Amino acid sequence: MIAKIISQDQNILFFTINHPTIKCDSNANQVALLVCIVTEEEIIKKREIYEKSISEVFTYILGHLLTSFELFEEKRVRGQCQNLLQVARRLLGKVGDLGKLMRSVMTEAKDLAKAERCSLFLIDKSTGELVSKVFDGDEVSEELRIENGRGIAGHVVKTGKLLNIRNAYQHPLFYKGVDELTGFKTRNILCFPICDEENIIGVAQLCNKIDGFHFDKCDEEIATAFSIYCGISIMHALVHEHVQKAEARHKLSQELLLHHMKVPEEDMKSIYHDLQNSRIKINLEEFASFQYCPRDIDKISSIHMSFEIFSNLLIIEKYKIPKDKLLRFLLLVQKGYRDMPYHNWTHAFSVTHFGFCLFKNLKLIERGIVTELHLLAFLVACLCHDLDHRGTNNSYQKQSRSSLAKLYSSEGSVNERHHLSQAICILNDASCKILDSLDNDQFKECIDVIGELILATDLAQHFRILANLRQLTPGNLKGNPMLLLSLMMTCCDLSDQIKPWPTTQFVAELVYEEFFHQGDLEKEMGISPPDMMDRQKACIPELQIEFIATVVRPTFEILANIFPETAICLNTIDDNRQNWEKLKDHQSHVCLKA
Repeated sequence: MIAKIISQDQNILFFTINHPTIKCDSNANQVALLVCIVTEEEIIKKREIYEKSISEVFTYILGHLLTSFELFEEKRVRGQCQNLLQVARRLLGKVGDLGKLMRSVMTEAKDLAKAERCSLFLIDKSTGELVSKVFDGDEVSEELRIENGRGIAGHVVKTGKLLNIRNAYQHPLFYKGVDELTGFKTRNILCFPICDEENIIGVAQLCNKIDGFHFDKCDEEIATAFSIYCGISIMHALVHEHVQKAEARHKLSQELLLHHMKVPEEDMKSIYHDLQNSRIKINLEEFASFQYCPRDIDKISSIHMSFEIFSNLLIIEKYKIPKDKLLRFLLLVQKGYRDMPYHNWTHAFSVTHFGFCLFKNLKLIERGIVTELHLLAFLVACLCHDLDHRGTNNSYQKQSRSSLAKLYSSEGSVNERHHLSQAICILNDASCKILDSLDNDQFKECIDVIGELILATDLAQHFRILANLRQLTPGNLKGNPMLLLSLMMTCCDLSDQIKPWPTTQFVAELVYEEFFHQGDLEKEMGISPPDMMDRQKACIPELQIEFIATVVRPTFEILANIFPETAICLNTIDDNRQNWEKLKDHQSHVCLKA
């Protein structure tokens, strides 16, 4: 054992205590302890005495001290292992609910490392982005996304290595904008990857050590061990979620099979015969008018006119679509709609008709704004955008924990994703594959556009992109075809509002019939429905005036600013609003009820 002076002052002397049995390499002894002596007299006068005393004292007690340190470390590691096993038990008990598991993971991580805050991100395999729907144990209204490789979390995913930052504000990867926004002060960060059996699936980030200046080596060890249990738990939770989705998808398929039947062959032959012999005459000039009311057409004639839309816009010729397959597609889509007051085939046909009017009158293809493939996808999306609608909105699907919600709630736009799924099923039906002539790239693009446009009918999505829609001008349309098509899709979905007053008023009655039915269902569930869905509280004229002012007119204003030809729609909207206001005044505040 060797006591060696490494520093001295008038009243202070520092020793290192080395032990010959502890080697750091072949030529040097390992430092075991650092000893400091402080006296009131000058140390230098008794330096040799202190050095000898220290050597003699620690000759006898160094072994005991080192043994105590080893026992303490062994006890700490044993306690850590026991804690981690308890954590694993608690985490594995929550694999049935990914949201609860995420919250539990963050709580356990904070407790183990004694951190002030924790955030957890999972990798979105489709984009490579880090996504978090839970922050500090609470679900956030909008998911947080971090670009691949960006920031501290992105760096940890990219390198696969733990990162312990003692001073966050001095680290080049730290972004202090979040602190400025929230008022939270980040001092130090411990960020570590979470892996499954093969790859990194996410990253956890701990902020601010509670009982210390920063996270230490012990915290790093805990984080590394903890990440293994996290990876196992999250992997099992994702597998469980996939199984649940598969079960929900099977149940939905069974429901669809029972509810929808194949198109009878005699119906197919009868309508095909009428088409070949031009039994139903169409005045295309009148039909292409924005003011035309497609709701006045019966179901059989609407199939003829839907077929004529594809024919007149040269889609059948361009993509060599077999006429019998197109007809079967139209009939199967028609049967895919339930007998709802509003969300039915008639609504789908009305939406498709307005899409036809836009392409016909605005000459979008002739002007090179969009392509023929965009047109094909747009027509399919219009026809299919509400397939198998149950007459209830996305909020109800989540509140009732329906099969649709189990399948799609994690992705958002529950109804719209179901409509898209049903559209894909019909397009894949052997008897009506109208996209068969497309090559692989065209087919993929067409399906992508159909999906994006059907999801665009969710008004929540419309409001998310509203600021971008307002940036559209006649000069930048060619660079933003999907943004323009999304705007057009929303206008088509709202097109009943730009029809003459009798049609608009009648459609409002249908809409509120569905709303009030949902409100009744919510009351049965013990939920207080919003006023617009409560038949005892809703005032239809007031609600329609508000809907026109906040949704309908602003949307069509954007369209009219780009295409002045559609300004006539604004005049009709204003006329209808005046009629609603007159109706409200005429009732003397006695609200119109369904």
